[in-house]
Amino acid sequence: MASRSVQRMTTLSEEIAAKTKIITDHLTAKGLDAASFDVDGLVEFPISQDDEEPYKARLDLIALTKELHDIALGPKENLRYLAWDCVNTLSLQSVWEFKIADAVPLDGTISYEDLTAKVREMNNGLNISLLDLRRLIRHAMTNHIFVEPKKGFVAHSRTSQLIREDAPLRNWVGFMCNDLWLPVANVIPAMKKWPASEESTETGVNLAYKQDLPWFDFIQQDAVFSRRYNLAMQAHGSGEGYSMQSVIEGYPWGKLPQDATVVDMGGNQGYISFAISEAFPNLTFIVQDTPGMRTPETIGKVPQHLQSKVELTTHDFFTPQPIVAAAYFFRMIFHGFSDKYCLQILRALIPSLRKGAKVIINDGALPEPGTVGYIEEKTMRTLDLFMQVTVNAREREPDDWRELFARADERFKVNGIWKPEKSRMWFVEAEWTGE
Repeated sequence: MASRSVQRMTTLSEEIAAKTKIITDHLTAKGLDAASFDVDGLVEFPISQDDEEPYKARLDLIALTKELHDIALGPKENLRYLAWDCVNTLSLQSVWEFKIADAVPLDGTISYEDLTAKVREMNNGLNISLLDLRRLIRHAMTNHIFVEPKKGFVAHSRTSQLIREDAPLRNWVGFMCNDLWLPVANVIPAMKKWPASEESTETGVNLAYKQDLPWFDFIQQDAVFSRRYNLAMQAHGSGEGYSMQSVIEGYPWGKLPQDATVVDMGGNQGYISFAISEAFPNLTFIVQDTPGMRTPETIGKVPQHLQSKVELTTHDFFTPQPIVAAAYFFRMIFHGFSDKYCLQILRALIPSLRKGAKVIINDGALPEPGTVGYIEEKTMRTLDLFMQVTVNAREREPDDWRELFARADERFKVNGIWKPEKSRMWFVEAEWTGE
């Protein structure tokens, strides 16, 4: 009889075959292609969350193939590979930094010699050697970035083509591989220098760039850096599960009192409030943000038909809240602050809270270990680490949210914590039980 480890390999291969069949049968029945690294291939699978069975099969397939891949390597070799995977960032950073994707023609091929000359020209005469360029590109090819259809000549893959043509994704690559690479490497030194710090000025970013500003103040000093960050966040926010529709449908806005006022805190230019107001016209929204978001260029841009329902105002959510309202809404705010500062935000609400007032949070939440699929768990735990890199903040598990409200004030009662269907964002609802 086969051992348990051998049986697991057999089971994985059988499940992989079954999940693959579900996906390919669906694509064939619909006359659709699979995603492909071929230069004219699809960049994403044409399977939406509405295609429930093939969608779930694809998520399962990713997890199953990853497990079989790791088992085939074995723990020892897998650890060696994991430790040197940082070199993936090196070759990808070079593609971004030297604008190599722009230098390779969209059609046809280019020799390494001609490509080297073109890269030098595009980088103000930088004397990069043919040897260095070739070895960086050939490493990138191991990650499906470019192809070498014949020896000595480079052509685009679908991935390298995306780096050239998809501006948000290109900036995501630059932000992660260039701007955050040194800060990531400085997280452990920061933890040693500032043990258990909750300060946004005691991070890997501060050590890497030798400066003492909070993250957002730091990036706003450089217009190019700031623009790259904004476009990178656009690439992240456009991913599946972050849609505005999930905000509208994921919370029972209709259960708030008739003609209730909702304060949208840190609500930027009010786009979320606009969308909710369209769907629930009985609600009134007051959008609060800092003065920098209320310049002459941004103020007064509430759509005409919503101007009686949505107001853009100025308020710092660390200071006492002046508006008495039925609900206070925070979207993607708390994960940007450590517990120390989240407690200040919650306690600043108390002067205006009345019995029954709701605090509604739409943010990330870490799943309990092993309770969700591989992709979701890996994504959320990666985001959790990036919050530490930049601002010493964190993503939170459901119990962490409950503890946060309990520490803020015992009169907060957490009514529920849930993740709407088809969303990667969670909702947390707390109610003020005091008078």
